[in-house]
Amino acid sequence: MNKLLLALQGFEDLGPLQEINMTEEKSDLIEAWLKESVCPVVEELVDLTTFQSNTLWSASHLSKGTETRERKLVEYVDDCLVKFAVQLEACFPYVYQARIPIHHINDIRFIAQRRWFDLVHAEDYYQPTQQLLLEDFNNQHTNNFRNYKQNKTPADHVCDSMFARIKYWKEILDQIYRLFFANIRIDDEQSMKDFSSLMDCVTQLDSSVKELQKVCLKSKQKTLRDACTTLSLIYLSYADRPELNWLVEDSSEVEVRSRSFRRCVVRPPGEIQHVEKQLDGTFKLIKKEPASLCNPAVIRKVAQALMDIKPIYEVPDSPEDLIDWACSQSRLVLVDHSPRQVFWDGEPIVQKWDTETVQWNLLWILACNPGRTVDKEMLYKPQGQKISSRRTRLKELLNGCEALNQLIKTIRGQGYRLELDSDNIILLQSDGLGGLNRVPTRKSRSINS
Repeated sequence: MNKLLLALQGFEDLGPLQEINMTEEKSDLIEAWLKESVCPVVEELVDLTTFQSNTLWSASHLSKGTETRERKLVEYVDDCLVKFAVQLEACFPYVYQARIPIHHINDIRFIAQRRWFDLVHAEDYYQPTQQLLLEDFNNQHTNNFRNYKQNKTPADHVCDSMFARIKYWKEILDQIYRLFFANIRIDDEQSMKDFSSLMDCVTQLDSSVKELQKVCLKSKQKTLRDACTTLSLIYLSYADRPELNWLVEDSSEVEVRSRSFRRCVVRPPGEIQHVEKQLDGTFKLIKKEPASLCNPAVIRKVAQALMDIKPIYEVPDSPEDLIDWACSQSRLVLVDHSPRQVFWDGEPIVQKWDTETVQWNLLWILACNPGRTVDKEMLYKPQGQKISSRRTRLKELLNGCEALNQLIKTIRGQGYRLELDSDNIILLQSDGLGGLNRVPTRKSRSINS
């Protein structure tokens, strides 16, 4: 039995984890399990490119200074927040100003001036810092955001905290926006024009946030990032000599990070006092109970991470081995990496796919949506070459692979469809760090659907 299965079995042997039955003895057993069973699993993973790239994904794709599509989307959302506030300020003269609380006016100006450094903070990796990254201290916003509910169990907090900041600022603007529309006092041509621009700002912000969520919160990739992050933090905190130079550049920081995260896993012994606030402002003691030692929610998250990490165990790590493995598993393999490659039944379809971007796009979208009709609206930049012309050129490129060509069916008046089960397709895409990640395909529909 491998180390992963042993660790999962060890978790089952611990029995149910609940606040009510957590004892000092059980807490010690849990910490022994983390050290003796979980850390050896992570030891086998930490040198794998796939594990490292998933662990570092948010920092390497979202942080300031990175030249990625995701970072550009972050900056676009940032700009949309500011633009929304600026347009609210432009509409202020058209509303009953006495009905708008002064703190809302201050909020509009605060956001319009972009009084924060960034929406992304790499330090959130270890646990949410609950900071708005403000240029100057602001007691109101700082305290409000600290009271904002954020998940503190191990996860990809760089990504999650970014969305918490976006949600915080957006909710403020949305509230003021609704208040403005309920209190319009001037209804002339100029005010209608400015309020129309304001509605455009709302639409732009909503669509930009949805697009950012689309690329950052894809379920399978996000689940794997959460798992890698959780396990790397456990390893950092419980291994005797953790080898994480790729994660913690300064070795002197390891002990500091370890102690910080361990406080998330283990609560100090003592008592929990439950109190109730009285009408006169005093607090009445309701009951006392022993404080938990290990946090059951965190330990359950670690066990879930072990199950979620299985895909890394099941496939090779190096790009070359991963491609060979994919070809042994599926009939159609597409590799979106330089150079782009197409394999059918394990054999390469030799073409210069990097120079055939339009046709590659058609083939990739067909493979992402097996059994579904692909029309021009599903393609990137549909205003260019006609979809029929793309299909004609793709047929030429697939010359010599008649079996694959015959599976791309023409759906009259609609588009094209790849009649191949999703289990026979593997898509591999560059992770931006020299490795490859598997891209999920949509589950195939029946051919007649």
